[in-house]
Amino acid sequence: MLLSNQPPASKQASFEVYRYQLVVDKMLQQGMFQDYQTADEIRNNKNKILQDILTNIHFRFHSSQSEITSKLLYSAGTMSYYKIGVRRKTKVYKIDFSEDVIENYPNIIVAINNDPNVQKVAIQVNQTAFQDSKIASHIVQKSITAKLKHSNLSFIIEPLFDEKEFWKLIEQYPKQIRQVNFDLISPNLAKISKNLKVDLKQLYNETNTQRTKIELNAEPESYLEIKKESEFVNSLVEYSADGGGNISLKVNGIRKKIQTAQSAKEFSVEEVLLKGNDWDKLNDMFKDILI
Repeated sequence: MLLSNQPPASKQASFEVYRYQLVVDKMLQQGMFQDYQTADEIRNNKNKILQDILTNIHFRFHSSQSEITSKLLYSAGTMSYYKIGVRRKTKVYKIDFSEDVIENYPNIIVAINNDPNVQKVAIQVNQTAFQDSKIASHIVQKSITAKLKHSNLSFIIEPLFDEKEFWKLIEQYPKQIRQVNFDLISPNLAKISKNLKVDLKQLYNETNTQRTKIELNAEPESYLEIKKESEFVNSLVEYSADGGGNISLKVNGIRKKIQTAQSAKEFSVEEVLLKGNDWDKLNDMFKDILI
């Protein structure tokens, strides 16, 4: 029997990556904002407005569904790191075989890069705290949007995913795709919308839409033909995959719609590094990932 001299693999903490857009509601309401008088002024200062919120030591995340607690761990430049804990009850068994229930606050780390050319969030995966990171992303979105309302801004967050996952689904269900929905956020990041074949920016400018849905439907007894060669479809997939929206598919024989958000991009960090609280080192690491 061979014994390995290799040290045991260190435990890893997984993070899933999201992109957010800061969209201005152009229908300005008097009394709802203080420092900026026009939509353009708000747009030009959107990340500064958000940064003031994120670095405020009194800011807390909140949820109407669960009792949560949060804390700003570290902030440097455009990077902010929060810990979010959620109240859970855990059954414990005592030495005399009796049972007791204690309160427990399993938690996750949320890292935010508020660089106006990046706008990414990394959310730690911990099913003891939240069944999936999407639940935590809703808490992040609602909490930040509530603080941005007075500036007529919305914080809209979507997971990043690999475009290949969409095309795998298309290949997996030949002649079965009945409907494809692209739920797209009005863009404020030029680098992710430069190849988009629909002008969402113009549509937003002319209508104030913050989300635009493009729905492709087949006839009742037919199916959609989705090809990789389509520049238009490819541009929608690319934009969505880069955090600009969500794609859902309706497939013959499957009751629930299939969501691309089920395959969010992820990365791992050694748990020992997170527990060591060397935030200068961790910050360098996260900055290299959230770019």
